[in-house]
Amino acid sequence: MHKVTVTRKMTNDALSIWNVLDDFGNIFKYHPGVESSNILDKKKTGLGAKRICNFYDGTGLKETIIKYVPNRNYSVELSDFSFPLKKATAHFQIESLNENGSILSVTMEFIPKFGPLGWLMGKLMMRPMLKKVLNGMAKGLDEHISTGQIVGKDGELLKPVQATN
Repeated sequence: MHKVTVTRKMTNDALSIWNVLDDFGNIFKYHPGVESSNILDKKKTGLGAKRICNFYDGTGLKETIIKYVPNRNYSVELSDFSFPLKKATAHFQIESLNENGSILSVTMEFIPKFGPLGWLMGKLMMRPMLKKVLNGMAKGLDEHISTGQIVGKDGELLKPVQATN
């Protein structure tokens, strides 16, 4: 199993970060690779909640929350993806530093397909690519919370999120 961890000091308080992460169906608002995302069932968050993420390149995947500790962390299992992986899980953790800062830690664990060749691909290609993706997502999350803007493709800040009644 391969593991990639990204830790970022965030400029926002832990509760603000949690509230955006916990809005499980709206990852597209801060993830620069996700063009759209939706909840798949009636459960919007918490253990068992499911979402679909559609990427700008036309691919996508499903995620299901498999571990959930409110205001602190959750883990998602990835499925229905086109990546050469047998299994992938992501863990999101928030720790408060003070009222103006927090630490976000995101860890991706994955098992590549193709035996020893897959292991080598995981080490040389997938881990660096995933680290870049996770760093972009963490940066996008911080910017989205700070500005209220949607983070679009390649991290471009788009328009402010409009409140709905």
